[in-house]
Amino acid sequence: MKVLLFAPPIMDDIFADKPAPIAMDAVRECPPYGIYLLQAVLREAGHDARVADLIADGTDCIDAYAADLADCGLVGIGASSMSWPTAVRVLRQVRRARPDARVVLGGIHPTMFDYYILNTFHVDYIIRGEGEVALCELCAALERGSGLDGVPNLSWRDQSGEVVRNPIPAKLGKNQLGRFPLPDFSQLPDQVYKGLSIESSRGCAFDCSFCSTSYRKSWRGMPAEVFVERLAAMMPQAARTSLGMIHIIDDEFSLNPKRTIEISKLIRRRGLNPSLIFDSRAPDLLYDGLVPSIAEFTGQFLVGAECGYDEGLEKIGKGTTTKILEDAAAMLQAHGLASKADFSFVVGLPWEGVAEVRRTCAFAGHLFVKYGVRVLLQWYCQIPGSRLWEADRRAGKVSEAMYNDFGFFRDLYLFRSGVQLTPDEILGVSTMVAALQNVARVRSPDRPMVEYGHPEPIALYYPDEVRGRRPDGLASLREVSMPEGIDTATKFPRPNRLEVSMERPLRHIDA
Repeated sequence: MKVLLFAPPIMDDIFADKPAPIAMDAVRECPPYGIYLLQAVLREAGHDARVADLIADGTDCIDAYAADLADCGLVGIGASSMSWPTAVRVLRQVRRARPDARVVLGGIHPTMFDYYILNTFHVDYIIRGEGEVALCELCAALERGSGLDGVPNLSWRDQSGEVVRNPIPAKLGKNQLGRFPLPDFSQLPDQVYKGLSIESSRGCAFDCSFCSTSYRKSWRGMPAEVFVERLAAMMPQAARTSLGMIHIIDDEFSLNPKRTIEISKLIRRRGLNPSLIFDSRAPDLLYDGLVPSIAEFTGQFLVGAECGYDEGLEKIGKGTTTKILEDAAAMLQAHGLASKADFSFVVGLPWEGVAEVRRTCAFAGHLFVKYGVRVLLQWYCQIPGSRLWEADRRAGKVSEAMYNDFGFFRDLYLFRSGVQLTPDEILGVSTMVAALQNVARVRSPDRPMVEYGHPEPIALYYPDEVRGRRPDGLASLREVSMPEGIDTATKFPRPNRLEVSMERPLRHIDA
């Protein structure tokens, strides 16, 4: 069977009627691993699978794939909540060109809202959860013309029009993950992506309250030797990218520190020299021998710090403390990795007032000034799937229908349903962070070391504040709790602008 798989980018229509890629898809960090993996799995099963990589194309227009669409037997569209509005536009174009096409959706957003989507959009099937086995089974059933009752993970309509949800079997095991064929990136346009993507584990052992990542409380790591073998096989293709880096897309690459150290040993033993990007937890970095073992192949990595005060970290369920975060930053500094580390914080969590947000900003500033780590400060965003979002859904504050169209990034109601600070308080925080950014520019003029974005809904609906009205008491650099010895009053004047960065997406969104 010929299968055409669409990878829609994260987009928004911020500046015009025509949407444009934003966040990580604006800078094309790495190819969509899941779609390319499904292509490889389908090909191994004997199907003619094609990828329509709209992320690489930088568009939601499917015209370039008209020939493949015309004669394919199945159309697949993958979507996160962030890319769902683009997926809807792709779906509508598919239906205009091929009203008879069989369409299957996958990804975290259709997984969560399969019943709603099947009853709202012209979709035939939805695969919930992991799709490698289920998609092959669906193709086989369609080719045979047999019933769909035996296709795992499938949501579909029976002859009476009722939605049927087939059972989801046990999650794929760590050994099974390593037996899938590698994605084939050989046809990627040269230099479009910054790096390639690879998987060494799936899921996360934790369940942070704001996180909507798939497979929480379910971490499965490939054996070290299996992953290194896959890494070695992928590395030659990295030359097709602009930076030659490889993103390990795991939610937490170092969750098993012993395994991470073993991976490092095998990389050295094989004589490999990759430049890797990955996510890590602060407690893992304190495991004896981990940081020096990863130093030589680390290009960049992100630490989910999240909060700058222990009460918040406990409410999140992060399994860490501010002391652990600071000890991890000190460890990275001692081994020369601080400049490669991004410590990511979320501000404006639903229980936070301005005092808590300021504590997080102050702690982030302290880590940057004392240890030289890069900090990312990001406002809490109501994205489906997290425990916080589900609580608001039960309370009638949010619903899945709010994410069908572009603009939910800028929706004032959605933003303020989660963030409890007033516009004046938010502007005060932005002014405070801008002061910290002034410090960062002096210390590191060639690289932004403090990334932050003033919330778009506040900027759009409260423009007077953005143009210069600042509340008293929040603009002083000394509010950022700089260490002693830095003369902030004389060296770093009050900033006159707010910096906004969209280089990296929010971490707490679904992957």
